[in-house]
Formats: sequence, structure tokens, C-alpha cells
Amino acid sequence: MSQAGLVWPDYVATVADGYAVADDSNVARTPFDDGFVRQERRFASALTALAITAIIDGDRDYTRFRAWARDCAHRWFAWTAPETGTLHRVRVRGGAGGIEYTARVGGDGRRTWEAALTLEGAEL
Repeated sequence: MSQAGLVWPDYVATVADGYAVADDSNVARTPFDDGFVRQERRFASALTALAITAIIDGDRDYTRFRAWARDCAHRWFAWTAPETGTLHRVRVRGGAGGIEYTARVGGDGRRTWEAALTLEGAEL
């Protein structure tokens, strides 16, 4: 699979509730003997971290998403932000190992899955 064509799976919804954005630390801190600390930028730009919850509908899509994550989560892919609807270039922090899955069983006995993960991307 070409990396240029990687996209977030369309069968997995991203919920805006609990969506969080934070800038990664982009400074190096050096303590001096007198107790003061110098702080300088390390890079021209830093990644932005996006904490999201993805909703996976059923065991079949859960299996599909786990396979996608194993092959693609550590690579750059296209993802649409829920609050703006704009497309961004991101990857999952920690790859497939950075995703935590929780099963939810509804009143009808049907199982859905919540996946908690952090996306990181440049210039979001």
C-alpha cells in the first residue's frame, strides 16, 4: 500500500466529545548553577497532539480496524478533524500500540468498541 494514499478508515467515526488539542513541547530546558533555567526552542515547528475517541461499530469492523492500525497507524495518513471538517496529515502516537480499546455492549446485546488514541500531526 502506498503511503501517499493512506486515509483514516471511513467505517470508524471520530466523536467530537472529549476531543482535545495540545501542542507538543518544543523547548530544551537547561538549568544554570545559580538556579535559573534557560529555555530555547528546539525546532522550527512542533507537532500538535490530538486526543480522540473513535467509535467502531461491531466486531467485524473492530477486526478490520485492528488490521488497519497494525499496518498503517504508525505512518502518515489523511484524517478529517471533527470540529472543523478539514483534512489533516497525522499519525497515531505509538502506532497500533498507542490505541486502547474498550468494548461496550448495548441493551440489544450488540457490541461496539471505543478506541482511545492520540493523533499527532504537523501544522494542524
